[in-house]
This record gives sequence, C-alpha cells and structure tokens, in this order.
Amino acid sequence: MLLLFCASRHGKVKILIAKTLTIRKMETNENTAQEQPAPPQLYNPAEVEQIVGHLTSGVFDPEYILMFGKLVGGTRFSDPMAYDLLMVVRETPSYDWIQAKRYLRYQMPLRHREITYINIYILPLNYVEGNNSPFLYFTHNEGKLIYCKDRHYFHPKKLCNFAAAYCDAKFHFDTFSELGMLYLEKAYSEYVEGRKLRPTALFTAQAAIYFYHTLYYVYHGYEFDIHDPVVMHERMRTLSAELMLVLDDNHIDYNFTLPCLKGFMQKAAYNLNFDVAPKELEMHMARVEKMGDIIQRLCEMRLELYEERKE
Repeated sequence: MLLLFCASRHGKVKILIAKTLTIRKMETNENTAQEQPAPPQLYNPAEVEQIVGHLTSGVFDPEYILMFGKLVGGTRFSDPMAYDLLMVVRETPSYDWIQAKRYLRYQMPLRHREITYINIYILPLNYVEGNNSPFLYFTHNEGKLIYCKDRHYFHPKKLCNFAAAYCDAKFHFDTFSELGMLYLEKAYSEYVEGRKLRPTALFTAQAAIYFYHTLYYVYHGYEFDIHDPVVMHERMRTLSAELMLVLDDNHIDYNFTLPCLKGFMQKAAYNLNFDVAPKELEMHMARVEKMGDIIQRLCEMRLELYEERKE
C-alpha cells in the first residue's frame, strides 16, 4: 500500500510539474509576442493625408485612391522609396498623370517631402471594373485604401487569371524585347561597318522605345500609348533604381541621353543632313544597351512572379 501511495503521489507531482512548465511556456510565449515590436512604418501618414487632400481638392475628383507596392507591404512596383498611387475616376479628368505629378510638386515641393517620388496611375472606373489584370489584382488586393467617395461602394477584391496573364506578357516580352535587341544590333552594325551615323541614331532610339514598351506591358498588362522616350522613362523610372542610375540626369555628369533619343526619332528619320558626334553616339548606344539588359531582368522577374501565381 505504501508503494502504491508513493507511486501515485509521484505521478501527481509529475503532472503538476508538467502543468507548471506548460503554463510558464505559454506565459513566456505571450510575453514574447507582446514584446515583439511592430513593423516600422515606411511612410508618414500625415504626408499621405496631405497628398490625398491635394488630389481631392476639386481638380481631379477621384472615386477612390489606393496606395500599393512596397510602402504598404505589397508586391513591389518601385525599387526606391516612392508613393505608388492608383487614382480611379468616373469621368476623364482635365489633367493626366504627368500634370498630376507636376501639380503635387507645386503643392508639395520636393524639399518638404519625406519621400521624394510619387507615381500616380489614373484609370477610369469602367476600365477597372471591366478588367482583371495582374496590376489591378495587386493594387486592389494588396493596396491600402486611402480615400473613397461616400457614394461609391468600394470592391477591394479583384480576380486574375495569372496563367493567361503570364502567356500574354511572355508573348509580348518575347516579341518586343527581341525587336529592341534587333534594332540595337542593327545600330551597332551600321556604326561599325560604315560609320553611318543617321541610321545608327535612329535604330538606337527605336530600340529604347521597344524596351520601354516591353517593360510597361509586362508590369501593367496594357499598352503604353506614348512613344516619347523622355515621357516613357518618367513613367517607369522608379521600377528600378539601376534604370534611374543609367538614364537620370543628376545635373553633375549631364546625362542627356533621353532628350537626344527623342531628337533622333524626330530628326534622323527625315533629315538627310542629320549629324551627331560619333563619341556622343557611342555613349548613347552604350546606355541603351545597359537599359535593355536591366529591363530584360525586370521583365523576367515579373514573369516568374506570374508563373508562381498560376498554381
């Protein structure tokens, strides 16, 4: 009887010890969870409110505005720190995205901003409701609603057929990236074989435009309706800090490749007396080649993302 009593008592002690350890472990986990710091805020909410206030002051009259991308923990659309905003409007506004960026620059000078770059996409409501591209999927499913009209019922969830989106983007990438590389090869060929500066300049500019069109379509799922390399770069520059490094004018080394490419498209095609310094043309060709390599890598990474989401 004594042995049974001791064994029983010993078993109770073991149970009590196990329960005590479990409670302590739970308390430790709770304390650890409570002590974990919240993820750092990547933007100043007051600055976002200021941006929204300017965009809704009567100039644009949006239905709703979404902030998406890296700042809100979503799929990255800007490599450097930037406010990526989708502004959905019912009626086409008087001002486009370029003028919207200028307007914000007037209202909020760069020296007073905590985050320098603001990317605004302006899309009509009927387009947003009638399409399910990866761009709309990421902006609506991962973005943060920072403004919405009372009369508009916001539907945040968007569907996307990533298998179809992948095939479409891959076809566009294979076709137009290849055309860009072909034009660049023709530019080098004309320059090396006969120092034909006019066709070399024209082919170099055409290669850059094809590269930009490829990048925009892969990321957004629809065509970019402007063929000006200066405007195209302004639209897509923050997709890659490396792209900005190659082509942005920093007012130190006077990077004027983009305006020159624009001039090549306007002058080299029609002016038989077109002329350019060979060394200058070599520099522009080298930058466009770097640009093509960067854009190819960006497109391949985005296509991999679409392929992963197919499952």
